[in-house]
Amino acid sequence: MRNFLALIGFLVVGFVGLGWYMGWYKLSFSQHPDGQLQITTNVNTQKVTEDSAAFFHKAAAVVGGHLEKAARQTPIPPEAPGNTPGPQNRPHSSDFNPLSATTPSTIEPAPHATVPPPPPREPIRLIAPK
Repeated sequence: MRNFLALIGFLVVGFVGLGWYMGWYKLSFSQHPDGQLQITTNVNTQKVTEDSAAFFHKAAAVVGGHLEKAARQTPIPPEAPGNTPGPQNRPHSSDFNPLSATTPSTIEPAPHATVPPPPPREPIRLIAPK
């Protein structure tokens, strides 16, 4: 919640600073004869409208340029993806090549050797301390 409030405060201060820099409003200070300070604000709404419209047109041009560039880089396929063929089998050669694809029917089973069970372990003999 603190981060959200800090973000809102940052945006308000940024908007005030940007408006002052762009000349959207002017502050004038004067002193009354009775000693009170008077602050007058003049807001130029026409300038705010013109500047914001120019900003949005420029932002739209930048985003449109990026979209066009992305559209040129990724071509649209001529057919729908549902019409693409699936994987196809490659022809096999009679020579053995470990890098070529083979089907299970062409693989010869390895001869099964019977592995004798491990010999039984002898018990551990404890030696009496001297």
